[in-house]
Amino acid sequence: KDDTLYDLGSGDGLLVMTASKLHGATGVGIELEPALVEMARNVASVEDVQGRVQFVHGDLFEANLSGASVVTLYLLPRFVTRLVPKLRAELAPGSRIVSHDYPLSPWQPDKTLTFDVAEKEAITGSTRTTLYYYVVPARLNGTWILSVPKALSPTPLTLRVSQGPDQLEGVAEIGGDAVPMRDIFVRADSIRFGLFHRGRFMQFQGKVTGRELSGEVRSQNLLERWSARLVKD
Repeated sequence: KDDTLYDLGSGDGLLVMTASKLHGATGVGIELEPALVEMARNVASVEDVQGRVQFVHGDLFEANLSGASVVTLYLLPRFVTRLVPKLRAELAPGSRIVSHDYPLSPWQPDKTLTFDVAEKEAITGSTRTTLYYYVVPARLNGTWILSVPKALSPTPLTLRVSQGPDQLEGVAEIGGDAVPMRDIFVRADSIRFGLFHRGRFMQFQGKVTGRELSGEVRSQNLLERWSARLVKD
């Protein structure tokens, strides 16, 4: 009930209205065809959900998606892939996306669900349906200054992170050495990674809050706090 669903290419508006009726969510349908927008508005009135949903006539590529916590779409592949930069830029970390049949390439899904839908065969020639589920990650791309206890490093470290839909990698500058960040993982606002330098392994985990990172670092028998700030996008 706390979610706001945006359906891109909402057609008759069924997904938005179902989210409202079954779960109490609010919703926005964005549709390019005026007749479908009008039909969806009329059905919403009959179903008595018009106070929680709205249907907008417009181009989904021009729409502001920042208000969504969930996005659903069933679009042709050439449109789906065009949306990837927009979705990652405009949606808050932790927002969820479900794409019907076509993945958001080159972004790898967090989960995939495949099943059969009998009535689909008349439309596509197959009953097979695949749903691709994504969780928007926090934005890490850029240069960060990382501070750790002096027992681990007497001076702050520099992290240089490169992030894209299909890759996430980084290097730490420690005392003149370039050390690869190991096993970097980010999901919503959670992050973890490791650094191995001169016989010592440091395992970091924490949270991303805008232009700041913070959490705990474990190394051998030490468990300490760490923090970082973004200095260059």
